[in-house]
Amino acid sequence: MKYLLSAVAVVTVALLGVLAWAWQSVVWYEPVVEVATSCDAPTSPWSQQQPLKVLSYNVQYMASKNYFFFYDAEGGTDTQPSLEHTRWTLDQVANIVRNENPDLLLLQEINDQHDARTHYVDQVAELQQRLGEMAYPCRADAHYWQAGMVLHPKVFGAVSMKLTTLSRYPMDQARRHQLPLMDNDAITQRFYFQRALLETHLTSVEGQEVAVINTHFDAWGAGSDLMQRQVATAQAVLDELDESNTPWIFGGDFNSLPPDNQQQWQRLEDDGVGEYDADTALTPLYDRYGAVPALQDLMGDDVAKWYTHFSNDPRVTEPDRTIDYLFFSNAWQVSDAHVRQSDTLDVSDHLPVVATFHLPAK
Repeated sequence: MKYLLSAVAVVTVALLGVLAWAWQSVVWYEPVVEVATSCDAPTSPWSQQQPLKVLSYNVQYMASKNYFFFYDAEGGTDTQPSLEHTRWTLDQVANIVRNENPDLLLLQEINDQHDARTHYVDQVAELQQRLGEMAYPCRADAHYWQAGMVLHPKVFGAVSMKLTTLSRYPMDQARRHQLPLMDNDAITQRFYFQRALLETHLTSVEGQEVAVINTHFDAWGAGSDLMQRQVATAQAVLDELDESNTPWIFGGDFNSLPPDNQQQWQRLEDDGVGEYDADTALTPLYDRYGAVPALQDLMGDDVAKWYTHFSNDPRVTEPDRTIDYLFFSNAWQVSDAHVRQSDTLDVSDHLPVVATFHLPAK
């Protein structure tokens, strides 16, 4: 018995040591943090004589559409993509970016060389390498899941997921805004996503400062006030920009349906394949600002061409909902807005949202 108790004590101490090490390996963020911007090559500022083309894309950590992950829906068992599939997906994303050639590329759910689930590949660097002469000179990043060890049995390793904004033009400043966290017990919350906004600023040749905000809201906030609180945090940032007369573009994966009189919500409920709030948290953004997709498009006969999400749930056989958007302040005019669907259905569970923005010089 003495030896058994000693063994139990040793194992307990070891487990507590592992938990303590994992706990301290989590990167925890202040509400607002200044983050670095960098340009790897000389580049001229943007001129308001030229439009700004923006592409927002949740690339699902370059996993492709070959998996039904454990978090996708009940019955999902996959835990990580193969290295082969991540390389293939990087090739496809590079082809899409080359073809669209946006001035600003807003990426969500992209991993770096510190993430075990994606084989320690620096996905931004690999994407840039594939873009070759079309690589982006300027960038800013904001992590929202970063730890040396996550002890969840379906993860059990290092994670390093972030927002990345790539730009053809210099970005003067960038900051990370912490979004409200999902309510969880202390241990779960410590190792959970810390969703964020990545705010970057550009100054035009004409001297006009503009802001571009990249985000990825929580995916499992239905039934709580989390989505409303995350929208409110974003709204406070937008209000400050409006007060300073700074035109802005706000894009990303919002994980919320549009305010379309609950049409998408009702259909997903009937099909049993969606967990969203019937009263979307995005109503204040649609009420005050421009949006891609526009509400009239989402209420029209061709709504399917504005769907941005194709779930990994095998019950879902095609894109069937809109949860990715580009919002913009009233100073902008928009053209050529679309969701790229034709050649993207096997690349990610999200589809790229694209629009061209024009800012008349004063």
